[in-house]
Amino acid sequence: MAIEVPAAKVTVAEAVTTYLFNSQLLSKADGSMMLVLPGEAQEHPRVWRYLNELIAQDNPIDTLRVFDLRESMANGGGPACLRLRVVLNDDERRAVNPAVMMNDTLFTTLNDWVDCYYRDRLTVGDLADPQLLQEGREALDRLTQILQLGSLYPFQR
Repeated sequence: MAIEVPAAKVTVAEAVTTYLFNSQLLSKADGSMMLVLPGEAQEHPRVWRYLNELIAQDNPIDTLRVFDLRESMANGGGPACLRLRVVLNDDERRAVNPAVMMNDTLFTTLNDWVDCYYRDRLTVGDLADPQLLQEGREALDRLTQILQLGSLYPFQR
């Protein structure tokens, strides 16, 4: 089941202002779902009205959970940190590159990738270091290999 947010109910500007698409969809033990949202979504009347209409519809989402995430959001985070959960039917699942589907092996490989390529700190001086660009390219190159995405970036061609 696809869930659409019509522009007539929530504009793009409202979605951005309220961080609506930085929410996280969680499965509950009973098979229903909960949408975890930043407080801004509840504070905006049109967005909150849409969300309440959404949970009243025939879909698995039956709970809205709101948290004050301003500090986290100011630091670039949020309930989902830009994760996206998409429910796929069998045909859609078969069409997805299997190398990007999370499993224990991929989880371990990605953690190793982070350990290898992420600096533990970044200073203003590092931004002027040409090696930082090279490290970033090496990291992206390795990531596209892990996920079997091919050459996505101009520097890979």
